[in-house]
Amino acid sequence: MFPLTAHLERFAAGRSVLLSSTLEGEDAVSIRIESSRSHAGRVLVKLDQVESRTVAERTVGRYVLIPRAEAEDAREEGEFFLHALVGRLVVTPDGHRLGVVADVLEPAGRAMLEIADSARVRRLLPFVSEFVCQVRPDAIVVEPPEGWEEI
Repeated sequence: MFPLTAHLERFAAGRSVLLSSTLEGEDAVSIRIESSRSHAGRVLVKLDQVESRTVAERTVGRYVLIPRAEAEDAREEGEFFLHALVGRLVVTPDGHRLGVVADVLEPAGRAMLEIADSARVRRLLPFVSEFVCQVRPDAIVVEPPEGWEEI
């Protein structure tokens, strides 16, 4: 599998993970990792209850997830789950409302906030410290470049 994390210890033998067809885990089932090893930028895993190639082929395209609480505990200071930013209010340091995060895009590995204003106009803003002052539970405080609101 292609890991979407730098924490490869999450795939250690004996760990329980969730197997799902979506990143949100709506249809997740719990499964135990029997063994794992890194190989050519991937992680090869042997999952409990996957005893044949036929059964293994049914897991192609699925996501291996960890419970949300475990992911939150593993998050380091200043790290964010990009999907959790969607729907969050976006304001300037003086409290001027710019809109809400409609989506988070990741072209070329750089996160971009897609911000929709009250007129449903959508603008992109890089999710970088140059523009993002603070991420709070209730809002993201940003200082967009001059002229950004007129784009």
